[in-house]
Amino acid sequence: MIRKTLSEELFFVRGMSLMLVVLVHVIGVEPFQGVRKLFSPERAELRFASEFIHSFNMAVMIIGSGVAVSLFGAPDRSFREFAHKKLRKLVVPMLVWAPVFLFAHELTQARPRTPGGWLALLGRFPAAWFPPYAIFWFIHALVGCTCLAWVYQRIVPARYNWNGLSYLALSWLSYAAVELLESPMSDIGMRYLRFILFWNCLFGLGMSLSPWLALARTRLSQLPLALQGLVPSGFLGLLVSFHVSGLAEGHLDPRLITGPLGFCLQFTLAFFLLGVARSLGATWKGLARWIVYLGSISMPLYLFHIYFVSGVRLALGKVLPGAPLALHLALGVFGGLMGPLGLYLLLERNRAFRWSIGLRGVPLDTPNSARMSPLAPGHLGWRHRP
Repeated sequence: MIRKTLSEELFFVRGMSLMLVVLVHVIGVEPFQGVRKLFSPERAELRFASEFIHSFNMAVMIIGSGVAVSLFGAPDRSFREFAHKKLRKLVVPMLVWAPVFLFAHELTQARPRTPGGWLALLGRFPAAWFPPYAIFWFIHALVGCTCLAWVYQRIVPARYNWNGLSYLALSWLSYAAVELLESPMSDIGMRYLRFILFWNCLFGLGMSLSPWLALARTRLSQLPLALQGLVPSGFLGLLVSFHVSGLAEGHLDPRLITGPLGFCLQFTLAFFLLGVARSLGATWKGLARWIVYLGSISMPLYLFHIYFVSGVRLALGKVLPGAPLALHLALGVFGGLMGPLGLYLLLERNRAFRWSIGLRGVPLDTPNSARMSPLAPGHLGWRHRP
């Protein structure tokens, strides 16, 4: 029962993270992206919101993946089974969709006018995969972290509360050792290793947190609902304070601090909001089911949201030039979430599409599979795993 409830809360966290991913791409990570480039001079609140969300959200997703691997993974899986699963769920979607994303983005920026220009664009084809293009760095990080975790779990197979902490300590030592070798070993291979080992510190943090999450939610459940809401508010205050204080300036990457704070914020917020939804009417339960459902189909949302976010912004610019910021944000987030979701629901039974986004087979029309739909009635929670 605890594992099922934690699964639901982790899906809720992932759903919130995906919503923040869409929002930050609507706003624009850089000044020349999203709605930030529509305003001159750039609006300060947009810059702050983008930098604040970007400072912790992807780290939260990596930490959540570490938690999921520790709680629901199968450490005794053979390397062949492990490699096949990673190939199917992560590598294939990147191999299929990274070139599509690269060419779509380049063609929207400037279409080649000469055969030489087209050949130069085609010559960039391998760069869609390595170095990872745009959003696909996240898949590289996940593959690298899960491979390191698999090796560790094969060497230290015992399941106990301190197992994750020892992995976290090892991940920090490995990253520190590579940092010390940065100057004499700064080629692309070493930079890639540093990239993987950095994110593995946060992945290892998720693995170390997983045995204690059940205890944390037990402690939270003993608080009155109003006090439960104060806990994520406190973490939000700490995040904002850290972001505006300037303490992030230094040798330590701030995401090593903002990531854990962000995960604590989103996990306690998920626990609080799911509790509120259970105590209120069907509308709030339905909204909670939608967020959990978004977390359960994270790959298509992650792969396709930028197309819809950009499409909405371009269409709105043509139909309603000078549209207010609030309209850009509302329609951009709505399109960035509902567009990929609609595409997934339209093609979820197409075998080629499912294969391209890391899913296998075709879903069966059974009560269990129907329960995964956001339109299904009933209580919160499903039997599928992160």
